[in-house]
Amino acid sequence: MTDAERTNALQDFLHNYNYHRCHTELEGRPPITRVNNPAGQYT
Repeated sequence: MTDAERTNALQDFLHNYNYHRCHTELEGRPPITRVNNPAGQYT
């Protein structure tokens, strides 16, 4: 596996983990639901 492939795999993993994986501590919600102001969403 190349360094670029590892980087892409990590980005995919982090996106899935933070946006799609349900966490029992968060009552089945993904971690992104706990972020008050995600990047690019400043108003």
